[in-house]
Amino acid sequence: MLVGWVVRVPLLAGKEGHEAITRAAWEGLALTVTQRRALIRGVRAPDIGLAGLLSSAFPFAQQRHALRAWYGTTTADAIQQMRDFMTARHLRALALPDGPRRWAVFGEVLHCLQDSYSPAHADRDGARILMIRHWGPLDALRRTGGGTPPVDEHGFPTDRRDRAWTSGALSAEAGAAVSASRGYLAVAARHSGSAESEESRRRELSAFLDGCVSGATDNDPNRAAA
Repeated sequence: MLVGWVVRVPLLAGKEGHEAITRAAWEGLALTVTQRRALIRGVRAPDIGLAGLLSSAFPFAQQRHALRAWYGTTTADAIQQMRDFMTARHLRALALPDGPRRWAVFGEVLHCLQDSYSPAHADRDGARILMIRHWGPLDALRRTGGGTPPVDEHGFPTDRRDRAWTSGALSAEAGAAVSASRGYLAVAARHSGSAESEESRRRELSAFLDGCVSGATDNDPNRAAA
C-alpha cells in the first residue's frame, strides 16, 4: 500500500484504488465471477503481504509498480523494463491452466499498467510516457535550499498523488487507467480463449503496449538538474 494507487487495507486504508479501477475496467466484458475475483487478488498482490513488501523495498522489483529501479535509471530504460515485465507475466499467465491462478497473474500485469497512469509514478502526454519517477528513502536527502527536491520523484513513503478519487469520483488519471485496463483485459481474454502461437501473442501485446507504455527516448529526462 506504499506505492501505486492505494489498495483497501482494513484499519489503514478504507478507499479502493486499484480495485475500483479494475472493477470499472471489466464492465462490458464477459468475465466470470471467478475471473473477476482472481483479478482483484492479483491487482492487490504487489502492494500487500510479503511480496508487496519486497516490491516496495528492492530496486529490482520497482518495475512491477511502473517506477525507476534506481535514481540513475533512465525513463527510457524504465519503460523497457516495464514492458519486459508485463510481457513475461502475461506469457506466464497463459502458460498456466485457465483458472484463478492465470487471472491473478493477469491482475499483476494490470497493477503495473495502472500504476503508470498515477501522477505519483509518471508524467504523461496522453498515451505517451514522458517521465517515470523513482521511489526510495534517499530521495528525501537530495534537496536544495528551501527543501525543494531537484527532481520531482515519488514521495517517500507515500504520495498524495496516488489517490484515485477526487470529489467522490475517480480522477481523470484513474479514468485513463480504466480505459487502458479494459484494453488489456480484452487482449488477455482473447489470448486466454485462443490457441495462437506465442509469437502471435507477443506481437498483439506489443502493439497494445505501444499505445500506452511507450514514449521517452531521451536517455536522461529531467536528470540534468540533479
